[in-house]
Amino acid sequence: MQTLTFQNITLAPAKIDSQIWLSSADLAKALGYSRADSVTRLYNENSDEFRSDTTTLIDNPQMKNAKIRIFSLRGCHLIAMFARTKVAKEFRQWVLDILDKEVGKPVQVKTTVNDRTPLRQAVSMLVGKKGLAYDEAYQMVHQFMGVSHIDEIDPSELPRAIAYVHSLTLETNTPKYDLADLRRQNQKAQTEFDDILVLFNQSLDRLADLKIRLDRQDRLIRTFC
Repeated sequence: MQTLTFQNITLAPAKIDSQIWLSSADLAKALGYSRADSVTRLYNENSDEFRSDTTTLIDNPQMKNAKIRIFSLRGCHLIAMFARTKVAKEFRQWVLDILDKEVGKPVQVKTTVNDRTPLRQAVSMLVGKKGLAYDEAYQMVHQFMGVSHIDEIDPSELPRAIAYVHSLTLETNTPKYDLADLRRQNQKAQTEFDDILVLFNQSLDRLADLKIRLDRQDRLIRTFC
């Protein structure tokens, strides 16, 4: 495919599955790094943020039995989010402009791991207080926000997701009662109480009778002695 140019820097993209991919070396050059392995270092430090549709390894056409890492445009944008070079911000916008042309509509900007730190902290608090599994807690967030992964949450929607998790944490586990069932249980308990009370009173009467008989017999015994 034809080359791309960013600030007079010529890049040689690859077209794979109708998508544009850039090598880590080209990406490092575009971002203004002096070392070609700078992008690889950024990737290794944040590999959990990348998926198979954002980066992959391919055979190096110039070296036998060697691999090179390439990044899709979304992967390039994510790398640029971690980069701290002077041109990183401009490069991100450049990538988004290309993506707009590729897909024909504005591209949603995903949040970074730092952006999502308050959300992860809120989820950890929820897990600790409610005794949930992390998978279960995140599934609740996914369902509420209508996403399959938290990195799909729009930056403007992050506060709403965080507020939702906090509301779950503060929510009291008030049990729901069936009033009709409660009335039946109460009536049953009252009947049982009344039955026991009758037996108790009968026992008291029986004890009183026995006491009278014992006293009478005791007096007779003392009379004849």
